[in-house]
Amino acid sequence: MDAMTRVAKAADGLLFSSEADYPLEPFVWTDSVPFSPDALYKLTTLPPSTPITKEEINDFFAPMLHLPPDATVEARNRVKRFRSLVRLLRRNLSDLAVYKLGTVEMPTFIVGRLANGTSAGLRTTVVET
Repeated sequence: MDAMTRVAKAADGLLFSSEADYPLEPFVWTDSVPFSPDALYKLTTLPPSTPITKEEINDFFAPMLHLPPDATVEARNRVKRFRSLVRLLRRNLSDLAVYKLGTVEMPTFIVGRLANGTSAGLRTTVVET
């Protein structure tokens, strides 16, 4: 099983919670143009004037990894799955970074490089008002 298949399997069924819940969808950057934050406009069809914010992976996933003392079994399992996903991302992708495009309802990309140099990761949407 290749790295992105493992990541896709780990992310399957997980929802990233912000002010709305969105799935984490795997992607591999197959475009002939090398990956860059600006290249994300192509993936989203957003205009190049759209602001891009870069975030550390730890900060981005922190809310998903926090377990309140009174957490339900379901919440504990979800946190375990997110911790496993973050470990897999770290193990299989180098130079990990998170890019949020726009404001309020933001297409968000968790991007790194696979061993073969290809850029890949997960995309989701984060809502912050």
